[in-house]
Amino acid sequence: MKNKTILACLVMALLAVPSFGVSILAPGDFIIAVDADGLVSSSGYPDGEAPLYVLDGDSGTKYLNFGGVNSGFIVTLDSASQVQSFTLTTANDAVGRDPLGWEIYGTNEAIVSTDNSTGLAEYWTLLDSGTVTLPDDRFMVGPVVAVNNAASYSSYKMIYSALKDNGGLMQVADAAFYASTDGTGSTVLSPSNSILAVHIGWNSRYPGAENPANLIDGSLNKYLNFGQVNSGFIVTPGMGATIVNGFQITTANDAAERDPTTWELYGTNDAIASGDNSDGEGESWTLIASGDLTLPEERDTLADIVNFENDMMFASYKLIFPTVKDADAANSMQIAEIQFFGIPEPATLCLLGLGGLALLRRRS
Repeated sequence: MKNKTILACLVMALLAVPSFGVSILAPGDFIIAVDADGLVSSSGYPDGEAPLYVLDGDSGTKYLNFGGVNSGFIVTLDSASQVQSFTLTTANDAVGRDPLGWEIYGTNEAIVSTDNSTGLAEYWTLLDSGTVTLPDDRFMVGPVVAVNNAASYSSYKMIYSALKDNGGLMQVADAAFYASTDGTGSTVLSPSNSILAVHIGWNSRYPGAENPANLIDGSLNKYLNFGQVNSGFIVTPGMGATIVNGFQITTANDAAERDPTTWELYGTNDAIASGDNSDGEGESWTLIASGDLTLPEERDTLADIVNFENDMMFASYKLIFPTVKDADAANSMQIAEIQFFGIPEPATLCLLGLGGLALLRRRS
C-alpha cells in the first residue's frame, strides 16, 4: 500500500511538473566559494624588503610579503641544529602586519622549492605551532617562544598562520632561532644562510560584500572570486536531492572580461566537508556535464538557459568555470545570479503535485 501511495504521488507530481522543470536554488541554501587550482602561492616582496633582511640583525630593515596570512620563509642553516626557541622583532610601521600565529617545520632534504613558491617541494615535519604576542611598539624584540622540537634539521620553514590584522601584508624585521629553550646563547641563523620567501593558501578568495551567497539572493549583488579561472562554488539545495538539467546566469555589473566562458557541473551525495575558499575536493564528485558558455555583453542581464541531459540525482552540486572572456585583462571571475532547473526529490514532487506550483519558474 505504501509503495502504491508513493507511486501515485510521483505520477501526480510529474504530471504537474512541466518540461522546463522547477527552480532548484533559493536564498539561504548552503553555498561556498571554491577554486579547483587548490593551494597556490601569492608570495611577493619589494626589492628592498626581501626575506634576507630577517637575518641581518638590523631592526631598521624588514621582510615584507604581499601574501599576508600564511606567508613566511625557508631558511637553510650553515649546519644542522635543533631549534628549540625563537624571537621576532617588529618592523617599522603598520602594527596590523605583525605575525600572531606561527608554524615551524623542519627537513633534512635538499631544498628544491623556489623563491616565492608554496614551499611544498620537500617533505616537511611540523614541529610546533602557536601564537606570539609581539609588542605594538616598533623595532622591538618580542618574547621568547619555546619550540617543541626533539631533532636537528638542516632547514626550517616558518609560516605566519595569523596576523594582528589579517589583511594583505605580513612583515617582520628580524628572526632569531636558538638551540636553547629560553632564547639564550647565539642565534643559529646568520646572514650567510640561504633564505626563500614562501606563501601557501587556497586560490579562492572574495571581497566580503561579493560573497557566493549573493548568487542566490534574488538581487543583482554579485559573487566575485579572485581565483579567476577554475573558480566557482558548491551549493546544497535546501529542497533536498534533485536532478539538475539546466541553469541560467545573470551577468554582473561591470568588467565583461570577468564573465565565465566555459563550465563544468559536478554532483555528490556526500556530506560537504570542503571549506569555504578551498579546492572543493573534500568529497567524491561525479561530472554531470560541461560545455561552452556565451554570456551577453550587457551587464545585469539574464542570459539564455543552458540545458543538458542528466538523469542522476544529487544532494549537492559544484559548478566550476575553467575560463573567462579575457584572462589577461580580468583579475577575477564574477556573475550576479544563478538558478538551477530540474526535478526535486520525490517528497518535494508530491508537494508540487498537491499544488506547490509556486516553485515553478518558466524557462524562456
